[in-house]
Amino acid sequence: MAEMIRANISRPYLLRLVLVSLFSLGLAFWCVYDGLVTYPAQRVRAIKYIELLDNSLGLIRQESDNASQSLGASLPPSDWSSKRWTEETESVLLDQRNASTAEQSTYFLKLAWLYLNVPGEPTGEVTEADRLRIRSTLRKTLIKFFKEPEQYSSSNTDAISRTTNLFEKAWSEECEKNNWPLDYPGEPKNPYAIDQQFYMAAGIIPFSLFFIVTWLRQRNAWVEGDAKGLRNSRGASLEYDQIESFNKKRWDKKGIAWVHYNDGVSKRRFLLDDCNFEYKAIRKMVRMVEANIDREQITGGEPEPTDSIDADNTATD
Repeated sequence: MAEMIRANISRPYLLRLVLVSLFSLGLAFWCVYDGLVTYPAQRVRAIKYIELLDNSLGLIRQESDNASQSLGASLPPSDWSSKRWTEETESVLLDQRNASTAEQSTYFLKLAWLYLNVPGEPTGEVTEADRLRIRSTLRKTLIKFFKEPEQYSSSNTDAISRTTNLFEKAWSEECEKNNWPLDYPGEPKNPYAIDQQFYMAAGIIPFSLFFIVTWLRQRNAWVEGDAKGLRNSRGASLEYDQIESFNKKRWDKKGIAWVHYNDGVSKRRFLLDDCNFEYKAIRKMVRMVEANIDREQITGGEPEPTDSIDADNTATD
């Protein structure tokens, strides 16, 4: 009588399920934490940073008006179109990048003038999207002056030094009061970015739960076979004379073979998987199936060679 062969679920496969589920759960909780804590806190810091930046630039409004008379000579900025705003901004930015250190204070004042005159709300000439884009572009450039004033300032009394010193003092006091870090917080996270963290978590959690449920279902799974037929931990069983075909189309590449059989009530399938179960035992079951059916019933591949039988028997011994 042939021995009973049993293949338990592969431990490395179970470990992969656990690691993927833990990683995805951690990622989901990270997203939730960002949405509840990190992003809202960053938004508060960033808005306060911009508020102090605007206040500091407002103190040099008259100087910026004097330095930028040529920009608004033909048409006041309140009547500029989005195209005009883009052209003037790009022109000043290009000149500023090519200017010497001694000239940076002048271009700082021009950038401040542009920034302070961007419409506070959409107009007939400037849409909300263009307004926000232009303001953000100018602010990011101005922030470079505030982060590294020594790189652009040529004296302790120019507009750059005076404005950045006032800002740094105000920002330091605010950070000390709120126990914030002094570094630049970045652009404020918008409400959509905050909501997006919850959307991501909602998409990740079902993925993680799928792997947890799979682990719970599979942790004690097994497949066994003997001279009569095959059985598994899910309650499926068959006898060899019930087999109609043995599909090995995915056996060579994936280690998956399907036994198609008829239990007298309906046609069913039985899986032999040497990737997720102990592969030596599964391969023995594959040969047991092939030994108990006709060659014509094997589809999608060739029967297992006899030398593999000898090799597995030697390894088992």
